[in-house]
Amino acid sequence: MRFSNWPNKLTALWLAVLSLVGIVLLSMWFSKSIHIQTNIFALLPELSQDQQLEQTQHYVSEQLNNKVFVLLDAKDETQLNQATVQFKQQVQKSQLWQPLQAQVDTAAIGKVLFEHRAGLLRADDVQALTNQDYAALTEQGLLQIMSPGLPITADFLRQDPLLLFPRYVLNLSQQQHSAVEMQEGFATVHDERGWSRLFVLELKQSPYNIDYQEQSSDWMQTVEQKLAALDVKLHWTGTLRFASYGTHSAQQEISTIGLGSSLGILLLVWFGFRSLRPMLTEFIAVTTGSLVAFTVTHLVFGEIHLVTLVFGASLIGVCVDFSYYFMAIQSQHRGHNGFLILKPLLPSLFMGLLTTLVAYVFLSISPFPGFKQIAVFSMVGLVSAWITSILLLPRLPALNAALAIRTLRFIGHAREYFQTHKSLRWGSIATILVLGVTSLFWLKPNDQIQNLQSMDQQLKQEDQYIRERFSQQQSSDYFVVRGETTAELEQHEQQLIAQLNQLKTQAKLQGFQALGQWIPSAVEQRQHISLLQNIPKDVLREYAASMQLDAHDVLAWQAQLATQPILTLDQMKQHPLAFLQRTPTERLVMLQGIEQLDALKALNSPNVQLLQPVQSLSDLFKQHRIQAQWLLVAAMITLALGLGWVYGRAAILPLVLPVTLALISTFAVQAWLGVEINLFSLMGTFLIIGIGVDYAIFYRHGHDHAQVVGMALFLCMMSTFFGFGLLAFSQTYAIHCFGLTVLLGVVFAFIYATLFTSSDAKHVVMKKIQSEH
Repeated sequence: MRFSNWPNKLTALWLAVLSLVGIVLLSMWFSKSIHIQTNIFALLPELSQDQQLEQTQHYVSEQLNNKVFVLLDAKDETQLNQATVQFKQQVQKSQLWQPLQAQVDTAAIGKVLFEHRAGLLRADDVQALTNQDYAALTEQGLLQIMSPGLPITADFLRQDPLLLFPRYVLNLSQQQHSAVEMQEGFATVHDERGWSRLFVLELKQSPYNIDYQEQSSDWMQTVEQKLAALDVKLHWTGTLRFASYGTHSAQQEISTIGLGSSLGILLLVWFGFRSLRPMLTEFIAVTTGSLVAFTVTHLVFGEIHLVTLVFGASLIGVCVDFSYYFMAIQSQHRGHNGFLILKPLLPSLFMGLLTTLVAYVFLSISPFPGFKQIAVFSMVGLVSAWITSILLLPRLPALNAALAIRTLRFIGHAREYFQTHKSLRWGSIATILVLGVTSLFWLKPNDQIQNLQSMDQQLKQEDQYIRERFSQQQSSDYFVVRGETTAELEQHEQQLIAQLNQLKTQAKLQGFQALGQWIPSAVEQRQHISLLQNIPKDVLREYAASMQLDAHDVLAWQAQLATQPILTLDQMKQHPLAFLQRTPTERLVMLQGIEQLDALKALNSPNVQLLQPVQSLSDLFKQHRIQAQWLLVAAMITLALGLGWVYGRAAILPLVLPVTLALISTFAVQAWLGVEINLFSLMGTFLIIGIGVDYAIFYRHGHDHAQVVGMALFLCMMSTFFGFGLLAFSQTYAIHCFGLTVLLGVVFAFIYATLFTSSDAKHVVMKKIQSEH
């Protein structure tokens, strides 16, 4: 009776804890302090590099993430212009975007360049001046003035008699894509496929804000419908679009997992106990665990990730293992007090909880914030659900599991057959080991970061179409150029530009974007002016005579060169590439169409560094996957030592062998199926360890009720099958790998625990229940 008093006290205490959690959760809700994170890359650890590079990567990421690129396709120019007007109006009416600005004000930029033209020369002219090949320089002027379609006025000739500036501007335009024109300040293309115009919308909020994603999606659909009346088609791309799809996909998966798991468990509990009451009790337990886990996780991390909820929807469901086991035993003692039945089962149930928690502890050791959060959520949720179950279920009348036990008696017969035929048992173990271990040599890893996020094929095609239409095969790689001073920075950038131009001519790089292409360094501009000042006056007089110019005007032009202003970034802030200057001593050079990466890596120096954010994260995945492999070995050793300390050395092999075989078989099957493993696959193995050892413990201690244990664990395995089976069909490759690994692992763990785990006659449950009664 002393034991029976404790449940009431513990229940009162647990209800007080749940009430406190409810108050905290409600206060968070009403204060709107709950933050659901949807940025998939928030799951990742920070890269191990210097702080400046981290800041640079964050800066580049922000520049790309806060934009949505919109392409309008029309059959003719009239349609496109009408659509442009209407699109501008829709943007202006909406409160979702920053005011729409022209991408390039060509007139303003042209004016600035002309006002600072003195030091702006194309490379051929600089070469001619350096070699004092003045004849070539003057010949270029003569050819230009004789070229049809080039309006040259007398006033322009007085300001630029050698026509250096038109050649400089022509050279700049040749560096750009000739098919792209700037019309009304926006990039426009027209060819045999029709007319296309590109707009860039700047976000007002984070692209990972769920409400903002929904509002922008609705707005996009409305705009598409309005412009469809003009027979104009829109294409969209940008982080907001991909993040919105990821959020929608995750929400769908949460619903699917919840519905699928509920239907699966519904069928299981009806099959097992001919009652739907366990659905209610499990709902109470899992809901309690989820709410407590949500509150604690949010308090610890300041937010909770949507992926954590996706995983948590299945992971907390592991608590049904304990419920099924208890209800199956209780069904055999229908007239007994529930807490008296619980008492002899508590050691096994508690050890089952501990082994699963150990798995989550090792999961939390991972440096990935996402895994830490999932581990905390799952540990808190599992403990809470377990406490709710053991305090609730014994208070309820026993259910009838006789039919399920009779139906599944073949499980007990199979176990008994293997237990009595030791040669068959050890022969099967040896065969599994040989086949499994040899199959592991065919297993291949895949550490690509792109596998982390679900990607809709249509969004991919839209993104690729926009890039292809405007010949912008932008790479995620870029150079960071630094200098102690601005002058040194400009010098290093010009050296890099020269090297990249060589790679372009060698077809090792399709293109690049750099501020130095538009703004030569101040030193370089002064050198150009000096070269122009060194032109002999006789050469200028002869040139003036051949061009029928006033020699006095030409000489006056040369004399005033020293007073001409130098072009700096301050005058070019409206240029679309101005963002490439992050600080006065750091610039970025964006790369396009990399053909030979090694050639670019060879350009690295103390002042010039190639950054590959995507590849760096993939390398980080590989590094942590290798660490996880060793962590897995450590977990198995720790588990073996812990079980040996609790149950004795003789229990280590029976309890550890089934889960070891399950891990080997899981990866062997994946090797046969051609499934590549990654960090998420390995993290799934820690759950296999926790769940699989539970099966072995229950069989080890249930020799006097093997048929009941077999039926209960079959239901446990099937409930896990439904939960993780749905994860295995996730559109996100990482979740798919995690779910598939756990799915295969628990099935194998159940089979091997049933067939190979030997019983321990010291543990007697049924007689203890009888004696307690």
